[in-house]
Amino acid sequence: MFLETERLILRKFREADFEDFCEFAMDEDMCRMIGRDPMPDTDAARLNFDWLKDKEERGYALVLKGTGRVIGNLTVGAVPADLSSLPEVEGKNGRCLSFSISRHYQRKGLMQEAVTAVIDELFQVEGMDYIQCGHFDFNLPSRQLQKKLGFTLLHAERIAFKGEEMLCVENVLWKDHWQQGNPTAADKGLDFSGFH
Repeated sequence: MFLETERLILRKFREADFEDFCEFAMDEDMCRMIGRDPMPDTDAARLNFDWLKDKEERGYALVLKGTGRVIGNLTVGAVPADLSSLPEVEGKNGRCLSFSISRHYQRKGLMQEAVTAVIDELFQVEGMDYIQCGHFDFNLPSRQLQKKLGFTLLHAERIAFKGEEMLCVENVLWKDHWQQGNPTAADKGLDFSGFH
């Protein structure tokens, strides 16, 4: 069960990935950026890792081909009910994306490569009408990536999170918009064999 791009393999987590997972997922700033509780020790990391490995049906490890190391993760899930009931998307088929990557591998186009391939799969193979993805307003890398990929504002609201008030921005990418500006997966030579 995997998706392959030029530099990455997306596959289910394996027990052998735990050390790599700890290396990027325990970063306190990264936890804050994606709205996850800090993981002060490997016991806390173990709870998150086991959830991704055993419970998250479509939670994928981002494996760097050159090294075989896991450098991030990406999850495809259901759009939250409060968003899927908004008039703009109600009654349409959509999926929610969330992702993170080690700070050591940011700004190299790797996450864009992974997300682009998954978007193609969701639109071209699975027939989704839209993809939803969000970020906190201070998460500049995620905001820039979503804008670059063509996501537009769906909903925004201020929420209380860890004792702070934060602006949570929810974006949407429409299939028609994506197809107008992007070649298909086949045109890019991407391999979707076995990606479920």
